[in-house]
Amino acid sequence: MRDGFNDRGKDTPGPTTTTDADIPPPDFGTSRVRSSRRRSRRTRFKRWLGTHRALTVLVATALSLLVFVVAWLVYLNSQLGDVERFDVELDRPDRPTRVAGEAVNILLLGVDDADYRDDVGPQLDEVLKGAWQPGAFRSDTMMVLHVDATGDQAQLVSIPRDSWVQVPGHGNNKVNAALSLGGPELAARTVEDTFELHLDHVMLIDFQGLREVSQILDGVDVYVPRTVTDTKSGHTWQQGVHHVRGNEALLYVRQRYGLPGGDFDRIQRQQNFLRAILDKVAARGTLLNPLRVTRLARHLADLVAVDQTLTNGRLRDLVLSGRHLRSHSIRFLTVPHDGSAMVGRASVVKLRLREARGMFSEIAHDRFESWYADHQVDDLPDRTAVD
Repeated sequence: MRDGFNDRGKDTPGPTTTTDADIPPPDFGTSRVRSSRRRSRRTRFKRWLGTHRALTVLVATALSLLVFVVAWLVYLNSQLGDVERFDVELDRPDRPTRVAGEAVNILLLGVDDADYRDDVGPQLDEVLKGAWQPGAFRSDTMMVLHVDATGDQAQLVSIPRDSWVQVPGHGNNKVNAALSLGGPELAARTVEDTFELHLDHVMLIDFQGLREVSQILDGVDVYVPRTVTDTKSGHTWQQGVHHVRGNEALLYVRQRYGLPGGDFDRIQRQQNFLRAILDKVAARGTLLNPLRVTRLARHLADLVAVDQTLTNGRLRDLVLSGRHLRSHSIRFLTVPHDGSAMVGRASVVKLRLREARGMFSEIAHDRFESWYADHQVDDLPDRTAVD
């Protein structure tokens, strides 16, 4: 068989050879067109940037701010992880039933050392990690915060520290003895049993820390309607507006000696101060100041301790759901009582338990405003009428 032919004389495929003549010449025209198009796009983009310089700067600034805000929010969220947690076990056969829904009840306990002199934060952290030390701490401030299911309304109910109640396992005593004797768990059980109210969470607040909060906010304004002297501290409050911060803020919320109503007036001072703090925090000058908000978040993480069920996610949800709360949407109240009385040698506060339990039931069911319209209850007066 010959090369290129078969035995029948037909062509067969054979090896082919490519020569320079077979290679098409390069298309220099097409390359020049593509390069010209790329240069044209770059030129148009540069021209667009030049003619829209302000918009370009605005977009770049917005992107930079977005990165900053995201990083800032991540930092603020991380502060939730620094909040101290403690264990409380409130489940028991006779525990008050929780009202169904999204409303929440939180017991707030202001914690002081036994002689009001020290910042209790470091010592309290150690105690919460171990066994409670009876008598190491006291609570002159006890409040129940209820936030309704919408997050738009709330009631803050103060319980006088000398309220005469039954402390589980310890007989009759002043309500503030519950924290001293058995820590936050016993205090919460005492409040639940006394008022037949289910508590969702418990929060301890280092009262000394309010001094730093007032400093971070650059103070708040309070009005003193008449000149009065604290016979214990020796501090005199002249009639008029006072811009309080730091130690003076503590003097304001702690005074009871020299006030006409004693501890009942101190309760209203505490509520009035919290009202002023809330208004200051909600002000645009605070919310739009990242440095101030960052300092406030960092300090609040050191100021409070919460029960173990108040997780970071739950705490974040509470903050977000209550972000629209302002002082005008919060009722500041004192639990119904008949004033002071003597039990032996002890001066105590006699509670009107039936009325108090009815009030807390209406609060828990988000029906407080209807109840309030038909009942007399001590609520916080106007800012100019708080002694």
